[in-house]
Amino acid sequence: MAVETKEKAKPALTEDFIGFGDISSSEDEEAVDVPATGKRGRTDNDSDNEADAAPGTYQKCYNGQPVPPWLAGQRRLGTGKSPDINTMINEEVTKFVSYISPTPEEHQMRSWVIERMQRILGAWTLPGTRAVAKCFGSFETRLYLPTSDIDMTIMLYNEHNDEVSPAYAGRESIRQFLYRLARQLKQNGFCHNCEVIANARVPIIKTTERISGIAVDISINADSGMKSAQVQKSFSEKVYPNALRAIVLAIKQFLFQRSMNEVYTGGMGSYAITLLVVSLLQMHPRIRSGGLDASKNLGVLLIEFFELYGKRFNYDTVCVSVRENGCYLNKRNKTFFSPTQPYLLAIEDPCDTSNDVTKGTYGISRIKQTFSGAYDLFNNAIFAYHQTRKYGQPINDALNVGAPNSEPAKKRARGKSGKAQAPSTKAVSNDPWAPVSFLSSILHIDAKTVSMRQRLITTFHKGTMQEALGAEYQPQLVNALKTNGTVPSDSVVNAVSSALEDHKKGNGATAQEQINRMKFDFAGSGNTLTIPVETTGNEGNPVFISDDEDDDDVLDVYGEDDDDEDGQYYEDYSDDDDLHIVY
Repeated sequence: MAVETKEKAKPALTEDFIGFGDISSSEDEEAVDVPATGKRGRTDNDSDNEADAAPGTYQKCYNGQPVPPWLAGQRRLGTGKSPDINTMINEEVTKFVSYISPTPEEHQMRSWVIERMQRILGAWTLPGTRAVAKCFGSFETRLYLPTSDIDMTIMLYNEHNDEVSPAYAGRESIRQFLYRLARQLKQNGFCHNCEVIANARVPIIKTTERISGIAVDISINADSGMKSAQVQKSFSEKVYPNALRAIVLAIKQFLFQRSMNEVYTGGMGSYAITLLVVSLLQMHPRIRSGGLDASKNLGVLLIEFFELYGKRFNYDTVCVSVRENGCYLNKRNKTFFSPTQPYLLAIEDPCDTSNDVTKGTYGISRIKQTFSGAYDLFNNAIFAYHQTRKYGQPINDALNVGAPNSEPAKKRARGKSGKAQAPSTKAVSNDPWAPVSFLSSILHIDAKTVSMRQRLITTFHKGTMQEALGAEYQPQLVNALKTNGTVPSDSVVNAVSSALEDHKKGNGATAQEQINRMKFDFAGSGNTLTIPVETTGNEGNPVFISDDEDDDDVLDVYGEDDDDEDGQYYEDYSDDDDLHIVY
């Protein structure tokens, strides 16, 4: 028996329509004349007949703006000539997270900072007391940005058990210990300067580790931070392993670049951001019903986060709770309501239901306004690309702000004759494969962040910290040619081998892309993959491939040879027999 199928009617596309799931190729669409531009709109069939562009050749996005570092050297995301915009945004969020996530070198350097602190504490004589350095916050949860500081607490236990020493149970004794600790850190060369903030609600030391340049916040006996870190790890690794971390990192970067990420200045901390994202995922009707795969809709969920907390959320009445399956509570019933500041955000701490996580975020009005603006900017970027794809350029003037040659007539440059020069009408690229970035409408990576990452990785490979600690970096090695429980799949081995060949031929972008896929397959394993390659001479010296930190579209390769004994950066690994890929 033949079964008849009935196609769903598609919504009519107008110049203002943007449907994340419906903007795809349509064989029935006809070209349209655009009165506003006098141009014939390019149809999807037109673009589908165009040849693929070679990747790794782009320096500008389709609208003339610089390509953001997370898309460096790549062509437009998505498949086909007219990709689904939701897919494009989802891929871009994934690319951003891959770029902003710590490299193995960066994470190891932070671990060594903690070890260095513990060695200083271990050598310090404290009668009847055992001092232990413990980390919490974003380092423990792996939700930290390259610029994030290390949140550390010094637990002062009784010498023979894990109970907090009564000698350091009072606030005044903790303050005095912080001053002593600050002197000890400077005397041992851990840092040059220490700032003791003794009158804060939680007294801390703010300092910067001398070798790595990583900022460290040190508190005393603050074990509540470790409990909150476990909550975040549980949500990010078990409940929402494929969605939570990506959205949290994007929002953290968004707030960081606007100086709204420090609680002591009225900003929003990592714990609060994580709980807000968890609440969004818990209360999302389509996720609750199983109708939406969060991991395939990261961009949409990021936009919905900005919409919810920037435009829709009732701050005066509602308290966020993530206990069990999540719910909204009444602020007054939770005693979180402040008559003088009814606008404050209230988030119930799942570790202590009497604690309001965001009671110190007094700048929430400014944060809310910024979230609202991010929603508008993000959507404008999507509308601009949609109209460009259909009509050749944005037909709404308000969406053309990103075009490099869109100055009004009264600001036209004047030539040597003194006559005003006509502005260029070419506002966008006609290349269908020119990169498209929606995230760059709200996110950017500043030069300070890039230089800090480069400095940290350079310090790692110079071995300065290793020498200070007498430590070695010895990741587990996996021989791709042997068969055991940890052997990578054939597809991964082939991808790496192909990446090596591409890299030798100078096709760095393709090699980087394949290495990134290999990294994804090995996510969380913490191993080093050893790939034998045909070479001559200087056998056995390790070579490390890392991300493209210097943005030259070539994989960064580190190692040692006879003329490079201190392990400085170099790119020619052709004289080594093994390639160790750190991931």
